[in-house]
Amino acid sequence: MELKYSNHFQANTRKIVDNVIKIDYRFKILYSISMICVILGHLYGKGSIELNIHGWFPYRSFHMPLFIFSSGYFFKIKNVFNTLKYISRKFGKLILPIYSYNFFYGFLIYFSKKYSFINNIKPFSFINLFIEPFGGSKILFIGPSWFSSTLFFVESYNILKRRIIKLLKIEPNELIYLIFDLYMSYKSISFSNKGYNKIKLYKCILRIMHLNIYYEIGILFNKYLESHFNKIKNDVFFVSIFAIKLIFHLYYSKMPEFQYSKSEYYNYSPFTVITNSVLGILFWVRISQNIEPILGKNFYINVIANNTFSIMMNHFFSNFMIRNIFAIISKNTKYFKDFDFNRHYSNLFYIYLPNNIISAGIIYFLGSLIFPILIQKAINKIKLIIFINYSYFIKKKRKNLLKNTSSCEKNVLL
Repeated sequence: MELKYSNHFQANTRKIVDNVIKIDYRFKILYSISMICVILGHLYGKGSIELNIHGWFPYRSFHMPLFIFSSGYFFKIKNVFNTLKYISRKFGKLILPIYSYNFFYGFLIYFSKKYSFINNIKPFSFINLFIEPFGGSKILFIGPSWFSSTLFFVESYNILKRRIIKLLKIEPNELIYLIFDLYMSYKSISFSNKGYNKIKLYKCILRIMHLNIYYEIGILFNKYLESHFNKIKNDVFFVSIFAIKLIFHLYYSKMPEFQYSKSEYYNYSPFTVITNSVLGILFWVRISQNIEPILGKNFYINVIANNTFSIMMNHFFSNFMIRNIFAIISKNTKYFKDFDFNRHYSNLFYIYLPNNIISAGIIYFLGSLIFPILIQKAINKIKLIIFINYSYFIKKKRKNLLKNTSSCEKNVLL
């Protein structure tokens, strides 16, 4: 009975969401592309497929700004009037889950070290369990969680900035926000290139200062620029984008790419960093527009887009589990004897490919998607069961209370 109720509840929820919320499927595609690029970037070219357009758009030149841009696009100005509620909701959505995963993987890593599955970890402390995750540092397996905390600060900064301006009774043009955030982004990249990103606290601040600009561009794009963007014909747009990318390639003898997580820009100028990030965003926005009629409602695209948080948090562990399967087979059979156990125990990013066959990397790529999605489905199922049981408990308690009251009291309760 509970299972039938659960399925009925989920089906009705989907119908309500579809009827009330107008889904922009372009951004379903964008979230999926961004997530796939993150995974492929962490597989270091060993995922057997590529989305970098033969090196024209390196993943680390746009993927995180694309996520930030997409979040900015959906910002609603009405939230300024409910600032604390907005920030607390974002805290619950972006920060609290990091702590859950931090504790889970913390105990898992302790178990792994105890039984010699992995060796290179620092001892647990109050700092790395409670303080560091808030600033973007993390337990080993949830390395990409830095993005979630950074997005929280970017969104909090954006709404607090607007709230303060509102209290001062100033109504600035959106371009003023853009110019200010562009200046802050420019300075943060300059400071990072001077080495300030080597200091942990500064690194977090510089990262937030830089990525703010893409959130603001998302807001501006939604409010003013999208209609003009849509008027540009595909041939003119793509020729222009590739021409600008070619200029950068010829000037630097390679396509610029960066490490947003470390605020590391390899001495590329702020102009180069921001321009290449924006070019990557615009390129994939146009691609998503073009393929939305075909793939917008694709089941797999939407499953990836709806589970980006879980994929971001769990794909490192998925790679680790796949390596352990290869390790067990190598240790107990005659197969996979080229497996490097030293690298397996010491290097989280070790990707073992049997006989260096690149096509075998598809195992890691698919695992990085499927395993986290299954984890999220399990979490959703647990939440639903808790909700149903809690609702049943409240209903039963109310029924018993009504049953044990006098008719007069019953009328009051009703």
